[in-house]
Amino acid sequence: MARPPKARLPLKLAALELFVEQGVHATGIRDIAKHAGCSEAALYRHWKNKEALVASLFAEHLGEVRAILEDAIVGATTLEAKLLAASTACYRLYDEEPLVFRFVLLVQHELSRTLNSAVRMPQDVVTDLAREAIKKGEVKGDPALMAAVIIGIFLETAVFVLYGRLPGPLSRYAQPVATMALRVLSR
Repeated sequence: MARPPKARLPLKLAALELFVEQGVHATGIRDIAKHAGCSEAALYRHWKNKEALVASLFAEHLGEVRAILEDAIVGATTLEAKLLAASTACYRLYDEEPLVFRFVLLVQHELSRTLNSAVRMPQDVVTDLAREAIKKGEVKGDPALMAAVIIGIFLETAVFVLYGRLPGPLSRYAQPVATMALRVLSR
C-alpha cells in the first residue's frame, strides 16, 4: 500500500500563507518547502511546478468560496435577504479563514481568466442573484454590472478591514454592506 502524502497538507498551507503575505511571484519553491518543513522534492512529488500548485490551490478554494455563497443564499427569498446572507457567509469566511478569502478574492482573482468557461465562479453566483432580482422586479439594470457593483462594495469593505481603515472583525459589516448594496442597486 502506498504511503499517505504527509507533506501535501503542510505544503498547501505554507504556500497559501506565503502567496497571500508575499505574493505568488515573490514566493519560490524553496520558500514554500522551507516554510512547510519539507524538501523541495516533496513539493515536486505533488505538483509539477509552482504554477500547478497555484492553480490547484485556486481551484480548490474557488469552489469552496462559491459553495459558501450558493449555500448562503439558497433559502433567502428577497434580494435584501440574499445580499445579507451572502455577505454574512463570506465575511465569516474572512474572519475564520482569512488566507482562503484573501487568496481567492483579493490575491489570485486574475487566475479566473485561465479557467474553463464552464467553471462557475463566485461572480456567477452574484450575477445570477442580480438576474433573479431583475426578473422579480426588485431592481432594474444589467445583471453583470449589478454584480460588479455588489462585489465592489463587498470586497472594498474587506480591503478596508485588512489594511486597518475599518476595525475588524469583518463580519460586523455584513448588515451595513448588504444595506448599502441594496440602496445602490435600487436607485
